[in-house]
Amino acid sequence: MKKGPIYSRDGKLVMRSGEVRVYDLDNELFMELGRQNLIAADKDLSDYIWQLADKPFGNCLIISLGLGIASKYLLSFNNVKSVTVIEEYEEIIEVQAKINPINDDRFRVINDSALTYLYKTDETYDFIFLDYHTVINEWTFPIIADITTACKKVLVYNGILLGWLDGNTPEIFIDSFFDLFNV
Repeated sequence: MKKGPIYSRDGKLVMRSGEVRVYDLDNELFMELGRQNLIAADKDLSDYIWQLADKPFGNCLIISLGLGIASKYLLSFNNVKSVTVIEEYEEIIEVQAKINPINDDRFRVINDSALTYLYKTDETYDFIFLDYHTVINEWTFPIIADITTACKKVLVYNGILLGWLDGNTPEIFIDSFFDLFNV
């Protein structure tokens, strides 16, 4: 029995590169990595606005690119000097650049794993946003905790480190997730 529209069933496939697919369903974009593994959607912007509020400033780092919606949101702040995004998957970088290009001199994407970049860089950041997993569970939480620890290595004194909390996160992980960050 059909319960409502599903992006991968009812939407139109608008771009594919390797395992990355972008669908359009009622003028809303959905990006997945692998089959049925949603990693980004246009509707995430309202969550970013609510969760990030007016906190972004200075030199910013985002872990994970997706559709580039978080990047565009951070770039909308006048007090943001730069936005660097670390994205592990080259296909995501390629798709984002075509589907939702960002033409701003303050923006750059580095194709690397988050942990590798964080432990090898000498750069520091005023604001770091971990937009890494949509599902927070017993498998992804330890990865998020490791990356959060590495982020603190490149965060300036009095900097801000935040992570995106998906609305579908099981309640048992919510407090532990927020404990990772200095909100």
